[in-house]
Amino acid sequence: MPLAQPAPLAAAAEETLWRGTPSAVVLIGRAAGIVAALVLVPLIAWALTQKSDQFTHDRSMTISWYVTAVIVLYFLVRGVIDYLRIRGTLYTVTTQRVMIERGLVSKSLSEIDLRYIDDSQFHQSVLHRLLGIGNVTLISSDKSTPVFTLHGVPDPRSLRETIRANAYRISQKQLFTRAT
Repeated sequence: MPLAQPAPLAAAAEETLWRGTPSAVVLIGRAAGIVAALVLVPLIAWALTQKSDQFTHDRSMTISWYVTAVIVLYFLVRGVIDYLRIRGTLYTVTTQRVMIERGLVSKSLSEIDLRYIDDSQFHQSVLHRLLGIGNVTLISSDKSTPVFTLHGVPDPRSLRETIRANAYRISQKQLFTRAT
């Protein structure tokens, strides 16, 4: 009588728990830099040359507007680059893994299996707390991505808890224990 073959374990269907991109609100610093440059550079030039002769004052003000234009252009270019980088990043948390997709034209995909996540943390600066965003850092035993940070995500505490709870659930289903 042949031995009965054990039934194969049915793989649980992978479900998406959370999907999002870094918040564009993180670009508020770029906008503040533009406003500061538009106000402060000409104001400083005006204050420093107020008691100078008219030619020196006019020349200094012209130079200050050129400097302002360069600073504003720098902040605008950096803002556009950062915006495109944000829009080209997609984070997906499923019941089995965390996926990080990057790129607008060419794409790259990194993933961390929830079984390998050892710890998670979240961080919010004062400004991020006011804006409701923050960073979630995943520490894993994954060889390619041992530490990865999900930047500028909304409600980082809740996302961290979702990842932590599912990583714990997955680790409890394993037949072996992880070395600590």
